Amino acid sequence: MGVLEAIRDGLVVSCQAPEGHPLRRTSVIALLAECAERGGAVGVRINHPDDVRAAKALVRVPVIGLTKVARPEARPLITPTLELASELVAAGADLVAVEATSSASLVKLVRAELGVPVMADVSTLDEGLRAWDFGASLVSTTLSGYTAESPCAGDEPDLELVERLASHGVRTVAEGRLRTPEHVATAFAAGAWSVVIGGAVTDPLAITQRLVAATPLGHLL
Repeated sequence: MGVLEAIRDGLVVSCQAPEGHPLRRTSVIALLAECAERGGAVGVRINHPDDVRAAKALVRVPVIGLTKVARPEARPLITPTLELASELVAAGADLVAVEATSSASLVKLVRAELGVPVMADVSTLDEGLRAWDFGASLVSTTLSGYTAESPCAGDEPDLELVERLASHGVRTVAEGRLRTPEHVATAFAAGAWSVVIGGAVTDPLAITQRLVAATPLGHLL
């Protein structure tokens, strides 16, 4: 429970940048993680072993590691194999995030083979409860609105799913489309164990685009 207690009631910052993004450099991701820690974040969520390793060298807060696997014309999968999870642990990840949408068996396998806590990324209540039964240490609402099984929540976070999971005694992480202090406060009021925010903190490109859209010239871009 040490790592889990370390992130309880706090903010985790997801420090990631996709290929082609101006910030897509391992050294930059590590600096974003350091900024998050200095700002009071209780943990960071990092994609890819190289970035995990670089972040671990700069921060003392827990690092949640994942590896996104690209697919043609579909969203990436999140750490879909034991081998990828093992690489993250070798790089220093304190927790491993895995996708638990179609199956939760990997949750049990990672716990048994690697001995690390697992964050199960899900999109529905049933997926979350199944992942919890398979031994997930945390269940995150990361994928709500991004799968065929979950209704699109528009631009707002799915805090109803947070509340429903928490009401079943699941250690629930609120993640996905959270952008404001009000979102954070409401997530904790709904029973969240911790809250993950990504682009609203670490993506100046997306932040600028969102604000520019509100300008008189925004419709021209």
